[in-house]
Amino acid sequence: MRHPKTIIAILLNILFCATLLWFFTRNAFLRPYLGSMSKEFFSGLLLLATLYANYYILYPKLYRSHTSLYWLFVVIVCLVSGGIELALGYPLISKSSSMVINEVGAFNILSKFLFLIFGRNFAFNLFSYMLRERKQLQQSLDEEVRIVYQYARMLDVCDNKNNCQHIPVDNILYCKKNGNETEIHTVDGIKYTRYCTLKYLEQHLGNKEFIRISSSVIVPLQYIASCDGKTVTMKSMPSTGTPIIFKLDTKKALQIAAAINEYLRRDIEEKEDAQLEIEEETVKKGPSIPPKEKLDAVLHYIKEHPGCRSSEIISHTSFSQTTMDRCLFELKKEGLIEYTGSKKSGGYYPIG
Repeated sequence: MRHPKTIIAILLNILFCATLLWFFTRNAFLRPYLGSMSKEFFSGLLLLATLYANYYILYPKLYRSHTSLYWLFVVIVCLVSGGIELALGYPLISKSSSMVINEVGAFNILSKFLFLIFGRNFAFNLFSYMLRERKQLQQSLDEEVRIVYQYARMLDVCDNKNNCQHIPVDNILYCKKNGNETEIHTVDGIKYTRYCTLKYLEQHLGNKEFIRISSSVIVPLQYIASCDGKTVTMKSMPSTGTPIIFKLDTKKALQIAAAINEYLRRDIEEKEDAQLEIEEETVKKGPSIPPKEKLDAVLHYIKEHPGCRSSEIISHTSFSQTTMDRCLFELKKEGLIEYTGSKKSGGYYPIG
């Protein structure tokens, strides 16, 4: 969504240029009167050219690598543009000094305009330099925040007494917009404050571990329990008691719900893969034989539900993971069941 920003930036630049040109054609405070509207308009264009040349060409190319060369070029640009403007207005300056047609009087008037033109040009270029420096400083601060988040996994916040500190990103339960600031709620039930927009925080947290579900809420994917397409239910925490429920953005509800459910599906598959690896490791170790009634219960469930996975059998029988691994190992050893398919889509089937 960069197009609206680009359009706004272009419109602001056009407005700035039009305002400056209007000022030069209506006001003689920052330059000598040049005698015609076209010359005054051209004078404004010269100043605009030096401003944008400094902002977009000289500063990015020279300042960080060759500071002294940068300032030398700024002075040269100011002198050249000022010289052109002075050449346009010098005949009129001479006419205005006809009452003191001696060399001293002409020199005094000319020196006054020299100081006015060159001083003004340099001041305007210093203004563009300050804008660039501020932008560079903001980018440096943003990069520092990004590095701290990426490598230290910490986020700078303020507590209820306005004391600044860093909290682990993994402890964030949700972020909620509150006026000009953002509330950071943690799994411990503590509320912190960060003086930034929700969009700024969204950019630093990224979209791999966090997702923005509405115009005022960002939540971590790891603490989402379910999503029904209209609301998101967070996992129950000891500090919160009942699960927290948020409404989805109505315009992007389908897109947000699809992303959340995809993450939840992958999370379940990863847990099942890890569980299957545990089962295989248990098979290698050769577990002890569980009681016959437990073996019969597991075998009966597999016969009734071919292709089931161990997690399903555990939920039905309430056996522990260790007991289930032993039962499956023993049943496979006796040739009563087999595991067929891949780790993600396979399951247990009865033999015979």
